[in-house]
Amino acid sequence: MANQSERYRRLAQECSEMAHTFPAGERRTSLLEMAQVWRRLADEQDHASDLAEMPTPPPPAEPTRPIVQQQQQSQPKDDDNKD
Repeated sequence: MANQSERYRRLAQECSEMAHTFPAGERRTSLLEMAQVWRRLADEQDHASDLAEMPTPPPPAEPTRPIVQQQQQSQPKDDDNKD
């Protein structure tokens, strides 16, 4: 990723150098703005690579659940089935 940010910085430098070959005006302003965008992209790329190098945090622990016991209740016998 460092190569990408270096490329963006090089493009920013080229835009800045080219801007100074134009007289003050719209073209010069556009190139200077473009250089600023390339620098911002380079900074974002650096930040993204910093995040990629950070160790991955462990997954969250399973929440502990209380053990629930069920009680069985005795059921009355069905006396209707007597012959």
